Amino acid sequence: MATLPPARRPVHRLAAAVRILTLVSVLMVAVAGIPYVLTVTIGVPWPEQVTSLNDLENRLAQPVSDPFVLKVIALAGWACWTYFMAVLARETLWLLARLPALVRDATVLRQRTQILPAHRAAAALLVGTLLLAMVGMWRLPAAHAAMSPATPSAPVVVAATAPQHVPSARTPAPTHITYTVKPGDTLWDIAERHLGDPLKWPQIYQLSCTIRQSDGGLLSDPDLILPGWRLHLTASNPPAAHTPPPPAPAPPSRTPAPTAVPHQPPPSQHASHSDEQQQADHREHGQAPQQRPAPRPRPRPVTISLGTASAIGITTAAGIAAALGFARWHAARRRTPSLDTLTAPLEDNDGQLGEALSRSNQAHLKARAARQHDPETLPRRTAPAEPGQPGTVTIAEQAGREVRIDTLAQAGGVQLTGPGAEDTARHLAIAIACAAQRLRPNPPRVQLITDQATLNRLLPHAHRPVPAWTVTDTPTAALQAAEHALLEHTCHEQHLDAGPLEDGMPALHVLLLDQSGDVSTRLAALATRATPGQLAVITLGAHADFTRHQLTVATDGTAAGTLAPLQKCSMFLLAPSAATEILHTLYAAHGRRPSPDPSDETEDPEPEATPSPAPKHASPPAATSSPAKEPRADGAPSRAVHIRLFGGFKLVVNGKECTLADTRKEATREFIALLAAHPDGLRGEEIAEKMQLVDDPAEAKGDIENLRRAARRVFRDATGKKQVAFVVLSGQVHRLDRQYISTDIAGFTGILKQIATADSPYTRAAILGQATDIYTGPLCDGADYLWAHSLRTQLHRSAVDALILLAEHTGQRSADPEPALALLNRAADLDPENERVYRRIIELQLALGRDDAAQRTLALLTERLARIDAEPEPAILALLGQVPPHTRAPSRRTAIRR
Repeated sequence: MATLPPARRPVHRLAAAVRILTLVSVLMVAVAGIPYVLTVTIGVPWPEQVTSLNDLENRLAQPVSDPFVLKVIALAGWACWTYFMAVLARETLWLLARLPALVRDATVLRQRTQILPAHRAAAALLVGTLLLAMVGMWRLPAAHAAMSPATPSAPVVVAATAPQHVPSARTPAPTHITYTVKPGDTLWDIAERHLGDPLKWPQIYQLSCTIRQSDGGLLSDPDLILPGWRLHLTASNPPAAHTPPPPAPAPPSRTPAPTAVPHQPPPSQHASHSDEQQQADHREHGQAPQQRPAPRPRPRPVTISLGTASAIGITTAAGIAAALGFARWHAARRRTPSLDTLTAPLEDNDGQLGEALSRSNQAHLKARAARQHDPETLPRRTAPAEPGQPGTVTIAEQAGREVRIDTLAQAGGVQLTGPGAEDTARHLAIAIACAAQRLRPNPPRVQLITDQATLNRLLPHAHRPVPAWTVTDTPTAALQAAEHALLEHTCHEQHLDAGPLEDGMPALHVLLLDQSGDVSTRLAALATRATPGQLAVITLGAHADFTRHQLTVATDGTAAGTLAPLQKCSMFLLAPSAATEILHTLYAAHGRRPSPDPSDETEDPEPEATPSPAPKHASPPAATSSPAKEPRADGAPSRAVHIRLFGGFKLVVNGKECTLADTRKEATREFIALLAAHPDGLRGEEIAEKMQLVDDPAEAKGDIENLRRAARRVFRDATGKKQVAFVVLSGQVHRLDRQYISTDIAGFTGILKQIATADSPYTRAAILGQATDIYTGPLCDGADYLWAHSLRTQLHRSAVDALILLAEHTGQRSADPEPALALLNRAADLDPENERVYRRIIELQLALGRDDAAQRTLALLTERLARIDAEPEPAILALLGQVPPHTRAPSRRTAIRR
């Protein structure tokens, strides 16, 4: 929210006051005006005294008179007014209970009124609007406070040598208590938690609105704060009201301290001297020294290197990660479980990804993991910056920030030249396609229009377009598509849309052509109408002389030319090999190719299960009965300490969950979880790499020693065993002491390994049952640990496979299908897009005569597949006699996306 000029603030206050008076008047009319009118015109309809039952019967038997009708009407009017007052009180209490959420988001009131009847909606609208107007009137001075500098601009004069403390020439700037914003925070909530009163949020706003944040932004809107921003809660010393003491005579060697520049912390020697001087001030005044403020976080990079001659932005990396997730979902739709995959060893990293995909995915995961890191407790490596909003397309880096594609939407068009022009255009096409992945199933906000020849030059393996691309046969057809898109924007601006748009407004269309040919005149005319948010015209090569702006891109991405917004920036580039790797992932994200992860195998035909013959002279035991050979209880809580990572971190001591304060420290909890997920232990450098500790080996070694001490303190305080190490160091390997600590991961993987040596199907079924009982949810659920993502996926897949195999065994060897149905429902909840699970559920439901349940299962599958832009396979629809999706008419969105 921009700061209002001083001249306009009285106008806004007057408007808010008029709104409040109007609403109060309406409320007074409803509360007091209506009963006054009823009292004056009709009167209070109190019934006359009735002495007996016969008296009441006689009065009711009398003929109906006009006064009696008036009293009945008055009674009905008073009843309606009483009911409305009750409704008004009910809605007032509801709104007051949710006042913080209503202040943060006014759409809460609109959503409330949409689901209420007319009379209750009117009451809620009246009270809610009045509350918002009153809060707005009170909040206006704080929200539009002028931004004054946090510190005076006069330089600090420091003497070269000073045997005694010399007072500063200026009033020392007050130190503040700094708070780092976390996702979901609001100024109201922060003031309530840390200042004890939510109404003190203007104080936080006034103290923090001049802080230059790590991303270069400033707090200008109290309703918009971003994760990672620093806020000042309170000042440790009040502003000085007295006249400062006169400065000491300045020796010739004194030098003024340099003024701090945004994004550049002051030199360490000046900061050290300032701290010493401040501590001396406190000692002189008999005060305790204040804690040193947290160091300014280092700028986080936005450029991700993908190997030779390839670099993308973190926003594009987030789109690639979304595409990779869709690709794996599609691959898992028809994946067939097997016993071999259950006994395969776990891998920490997804080594099946190519170099470009691996680097991009790791950068995205590091940025996500950094949200939980607290630099004040444990310094970490600098993670990439947070990506832009979903649907955003970035093309370059400038001064540590990503440059959006709107920069290329210049009137007159942009011509790409130079040795890096083709790699820049290739990145542009891939970035547009990746940005659409983060919006699925909603339509993309940026669409590429190009011809087949240009696409073949940039991406030879692009045998078919992706939804964010419109690929035409000729440049003329591409030009017509761009003109049509510009016409859509014009119709939208003039409110002449043929129908409501899915995203509220047309997308930005980017016309990319390699050869203008005979359409150069027409293309030049269209380029003059290029506008940010509507159309960008980009040409490749030196032949398009009609373009007004020229952008020359070097091999390393350095940009030069006549386009001023892109001066001194580095364009993002994609080499053909990296672009092809990402393109295959985009195809797989729409179910067109297998996922890059070969463990997610897809097969068109579903193999029939081949049950093992049961013994003729032995009755088959139940699937969940104990096996003949008792499995190892590595993961059973038989030790003094049991660590549960499935479903979230939990520390169980002697059968009771431990809630020590030290276990809530993020770094200590991650260290314990990391060792619990690796029962064989990890070397120090492996721990530093997985936890993203500092690059300095000596400093990382010290951090690991501190983490080991903290973990031991947690276990010793929880058990009372002060002499036990719990975390042992064998050579260079750190591991948990198995004599005292057990983990659910060790139990899960240890039991599954026994499948390879099981001598009968019933033993295997019992092993599978025990494994599925141990798995209670995703690994370290709720924590975005960088090292946990690959392990989480593999363990989750093993649990789903175990449930499916156990359900197949139970269904083949039991006359009652209910246990198998229950197991399949559990598998469907864990793997919502696995069509083979749903197909088996529908078959069992139809066999039991539950046709309605089968229809509901199909509806649930259709809803869940819609999240990945997919539809149920024809074989499942055929079970219920429905029409396969390929015989239906294409939707409007599909036709537009082509």
